[in-house]
This record gives sequence, C-alpha cells and structure tokens, in this order.
Amino acid sequence: MFSLWDNVDPDKRDVSVVGMKKLLNQLGISYSTLYRWITEKDMPHYKVKGSKKLLFNWDKVQEWLEDQSGIPKKHTRYP
Repeated sequence: MFSLWDNVDPDKRDVSVVGMKKLLNQLGISYSTLYRWITEKDMPHYKVKGSKKLLFNWDKVQEWLEDQSGIPKKHTRYP
C-alpha cells in the first residue's frame, strides 16, 4: 500500500484531495464533461502512477473554474 503523503512536506499537508466520482457529484457534471475539461482546457488533476485513477485538489479546481470563461457559474462553487 502506498501513501499520497510519503513525499509531501508535513507543513504542507492541508491539501483537500478528492477522487473523480466525488468531483463529478459535487460539480454536477458528466464524465464526458470532466474528460473534455481535462483534455481541452487543462483542468488541474493528478494521475496515480501505475493506475488510471485521477485525483483532484479542491483548491486548484476552484481556482481553475473561476478563471474559465464559458463554464456556467453553477459549476464554479462546490458545497
């Protein structure tokens, strides 16, 4: 088993990381929309090495959404 925190400075561990399913549910978007945002609009994400799993930092996603034009405002805030 691995830990995402193995190589992270203990003083910088206040990161809120979520998986793809939670992000899809929180933003109310489809998988195809998320995939398009990642591939065409460079949405920030992390790929787990040796896996297809994607992880997202809430803060970076929020900043990215606020900087995008053409994305409905309902997707620029999460609960």
